[in-house]
Amino acid sequence: MAGLSEGQTPVLEIDGTLNSNDGNSRGNKGKDKAVVLVGEENSNSNIDTQNQQGGSGGGSEREMPSMHRSGSRPQLDLSKAAIQGNFEVKDPTILLPNQSDDISHLALDIGGSLIKLVYFSRHEDQSIDDKRKKTIKERLGISNGNRRSYPILGGRLHFVKFETTKISECLDFIHSKQLHRGGVDSCHWNPGVQANDNAVIKATGGGAYKFADLFKERLGVSLDKEDEMDCLVAGANFLLKAIRHEAFTHMEGQKEFVQIDTNDLFPYLLVNIGSGVSMIKVDGDGKFERVSGTNVGGGTYWGLGRLLTKCKSFDELLELSQRGDNGTIDMLVGDIYGGMDYSKIGLSASTIASSFGKTISDKKELADYRPEDISLSLLRMISYNIGQISYLNALRFGLKRIFFGGFFIRGHAYTMDTISFAVQFWSKGEAQAMFLRHEGFLGALGAFMSYEKHGLDDLMVHQLVERFPMGAPYTGGRIHGPPLGDLNEKISWMEKFVLKGTEITAPVPMAPSGTTGLGGFEVPLSKGSTLRSDASALNVGVLHLVPTLEVFPLLADPKMYEPNTIDLADRSELEYWFTVLSEHLPDLVDKAVASEGGTDDAKRRGDAFARAFSAHLARLMEEPAAYGKLGLANLLELREECLREFQFLDAYRSIKQRENEASLAVLPDLLVELDSMSEETRLLMLIEGVLAANIFDWGSRACVDLYHKGTIIEIYRMSRNKMQRPWRVDDFDAFKERMLGSGDNKPRPHKRALLFVDNSGADVVLGMLPLARELLRRGTEVVLVANSLPALNDITAMELPDIVAEAAKVVSVHGHLMAFILILSLLF
Repeated sequence: MAGLSEGQTPVLEIDGTLNSNDGNSRGNKGKDKAVVLVGEENSNSNIDTQNQQGGSGGGSEREMPSMHRSGSRPQLDLSKAAIQGNFEVKDPTILLPNQSDDISHLALDIGGSLIKLVYFSRHEDQSIDDKRKKTIKERLGISNGNRRSYPILGGRLHFVKFETTKISECLDFIHSKQLHRGGVDSCHWNPGVQANDNAVIKATGGGAYKFADLFKERLGVSLDKEDEMDCLVAGANFLLKAIRHEAFTHMEGQKEFVQIDTNDLFPYLLVNIGSGVSMIKVDGDGKFERVSGTNVGGGTYWGLGRLLTKCKSFDELLELSQRGDNGTIDMLVGDIYGGMDYSKIGLSASTIASSFGKTISDKKELADYRPEDISLSLLRMISYNIGQISYLNALRFGLKRIFFGGFFIRGHAYTMDTISFAVQFWSKGEAQAMFLRHEGFLGALGAFMSYEKHGLDDLMVHQLVERFPMGAPYTGGRIHGPPLGDLNEKISWMEKFVLKGTEITAPVPMAPSGTTGLGGFEVPLSKGSTLRSDASALNVGVLHLVPTLEVFPLLADPKMYEPNTIDLADRSELEYWFTVLSEHLPDLVDKAVASEGGTDDAKRRGDAFARAFSAHLARLMEEPAAYGKLGLANLLELREECLREFQFLDAYRSIKQRENEASLAVLPDLLVELDSMSEETRLLMLIEGVLAANIFDWGSRACVDLYHKGTIIEIYRMSRNKMQRPWRVDDFDAFKERMLGSGDNKPRPHKRALLFVDNSGADVVLGMLPLARELLRRGTEVVLVANSLPALNDITAMELPDIVAEAAKVVSVHGHLMAFILILSLLF
């Protein structure tokens, strides 16, 4: 199990949390186990930790006093809200007993080129057998009564794009998922709700006026128009405050994600590059002023490019620029100085002295120039000027941060590079251009937040997680089209796409009641399993909202905590772990299929999972930052989420059961051995046992090899004997002093111990339970903490009570059955 993450939880997976590990002798990198002991009398917690390995363009100038909140929608009644009984699941339901009105969960930003949707969905748990459905509360006889359940505050926030010319597809999508009526899943939490004939949807952008009648005609809804700039700023503020690693820099093709201190966010300059450019000084929530702008923007690039190159789309024009050489058109410093730099004023020979300047002296016609070179020259001319004007405005107001967004950028690598170069050049390296992963959705997100009681303001960075569905590698960040209604349609899409090797579209199903289908996909631009050519684009996932997540209070520095112990920005590490995961995939598929009885349906799902995860790996190998900042923890969680997407809820279930039974059978003998030792020796053996038992990890190749060499107890003892001190991180002497004292100085026992358990079988039974027993004997309250969801052979919070109950049948503490207080579980 990984260290605790403040994001535990992203797809959005903002940060994932390491729950499993694949590997061999390099093996348990990225995994740790911890024991947190809390002292009794001191207000400063005494913590002892045992670590296995250590460690738009228009707008007038104004200042807004506050963000407008429309009262056109019914408010969400949060009085007497409570979490539903099953608190062990990942996204628990929130009970709203006094809520009776339907709530809209859709907002749109309808621009001239693209329609952006932000919508919220609730999701039901997958069906599982009755035993696994039981919760601790149910076992204790605690009932939730007859209160109705409204899981408004827990669920997923989706980001979807359509081309404005294909608005009919957008309307079909909304209708098929019933987004204008609360979503197809609303029947599960409020089956008695009546359709609202006067439904209102929040919308911003010029299309909110242009297409209002069409929405009324096709969907029977009215569009409540929100101010475009209000929405833009509100969306940007939310993302920068709530999403970890939302902002990034982009220089020479390299992305570097930046963690923003929310206490030091304001003021900043937001540069929105649409058809024109607006530069907005943002001083706080609802406090902003348009301080400058320029009419030379994305519309200029597209307009001139269309006239000069005959390109038929903005994307085609950008594509041309990637193959261009602006040196054939632009006059460079070297052209003036005979190929030399003008070093006295810091200008290199390749610096552009005059955009399109070389065409003055060339006796050529337009047809003599390559469209690729024209496109690149245009792109550089416009990007450099926007970058320069932006920096000068930031300098004018003393702003430290400049964020760029808008239709012009579109995740295009060279566009970001040119803007970044301009800011760096004119600031002499003192300023950096920054970009947002969700920059295309600022307006739509701001419109969503204009609903009364939308709930997003109260969410924190650790309560938002990004995850990427199976279609992400193929769609290159543009997810739109008809939805896939159920699992079979997802599998069929994968099979047709991979096996036929032809361009296909997702099926258009009748949306069944209760579907949890993800957004459908656009027609893939690639053939077969080949990925899109626009690998520089960043994908946008699904943002999971988990309001019950809290930061672990004993973290030394929650803001700086990083659950990834391995940064895959190192290409050698990236290749190593991708090789490990790829080689391990067939074995994982076999175990996943076996966990579901080896049925034909399970085999089909297993094949689809393998294709989907392989596509994720290929996409990330091509562009490691496609899904955001990538660490090993994120990569492993991506695999687990992909398994869950194809309804493999616990691939190692049968292995875990077998190992638990074998370990419980030898537990009494191990305890007899430990009890025969002196107090000091026993304490050392217990800690060595915790470390030794952790080798029973099916993410490690060494574990698989060991299973062929002996029984669980033999392997455990052999491993324990190899735990020679000093360890990589060795605080045992201080731990022993705190536990046993010295001489006649006997310390008070800890009031409470939190034990973070990891793997099933020997790890928990032979490693952690004996340590827990020792602490209980000393009068310490013990809390076992485990994952809420399985990852490889990790033990889960739902499985722990049964294991503890079995252990308590054979283990006693001073004549009393061993009792554990199980109060915590980690998501992921």
